[in-house]
Amino acid sequence: IMTHDSIGLGEDGPTHQPVEMLESLRSMPNMCVVRAADANEMAAAYQIAINNVHTPTVICCTRGTVAPLEHSSRDKAMKGAYAVIEEEGEGAPDLVMIATGSEVWRCVDAAKALQSNHSIRTRVVSMPCQELFLEQSEEYRRSVLPGNVPTMSVEASAEHGWHRFSHAQIGVARFGMSGPLEQLFQKYGFGAENIASKGKELVDFYKNLGGNVPDLNCRPTFVNFQA
Repeated sequence: IMTHDSIGLGEDGPTHQPVEMLESLRSMPNMCVVRAADANEMAAAYQIAINNVHTPTVICCTRGTVAPLEHSSRDKAMKGAYAVIEEEGEGAPDLVMIATGSEVWRCVDAAKALQSNHSIRTRVVSMPCQELFLEQSEEYRRSVLPGNVPTMSVEASAEHGWHRFSHAQIGVARFGMSGPLEQLFQKYGFGAENIASKGKELVDFYKNLGGNVPDLNCRPTFVNFQA
C-alpha cells in the first residue's frame, strides 16, 4: 500500500511527490496497480489484491480526505474502469474524461460545468486499474471508452501510458513544489475550472477538423506480444 500518490502531498515538499512512480509501477510485468477514488473503490482494491494470489498488487491512495462518489461501484471497479457519470441524452457523448484517485471528483465537477455552461455532454470514467481494464472483453472496453469520441485523461502524475486511452492528457511533467494541496492542484492545472476549459478545447479542436476523431480502439495490436 502506497500513500504518497501525487503532488497533493504538498506540505512535505517535492521529494515526497512521486510524479513518476505510478507509470514506473504500471510498466512492471505482471504488476497490478490500483489507484482508488473513494471507499468503494478501495474495497475493490483490497478484493483485487486478495484475488491476485500469483502476482503482486500495489494499492495507491491519497493521504487526504476523499468524499464518496455518488455513483462509484465496488463491483464495477473490479473491471478496471467504468463510468461514474454518464452523459445526458441519447447517442455518444461529446467528451470522455478518464481519471483516477482524487482527480475523479474534480472531473465530475468539470463535467457538470461543461454541461451547464456549454451543453457539452460529458462522460466521466474512473479507471482505478489499467491492467484489469485491458483484460476485459472488447465489447466492454468499447462500452466504457468509445474510442472515436474526444477523450482526455486527468491524473496528477506523469502522463506517459495514458496515450493508449486518450487523445489528450492533463498530467505532471516536472517535480512538484511545497505548498497546500489545493494550491498545488490549481497551479498544476487540476482545478475543475481548468479541466473543463481543456475539455472544451479538445472538443473544439476536433470540431474544427470536421469531427474526425481518431478511434483509439482501432490500432494494430500484433506488435504487442502480450496475449
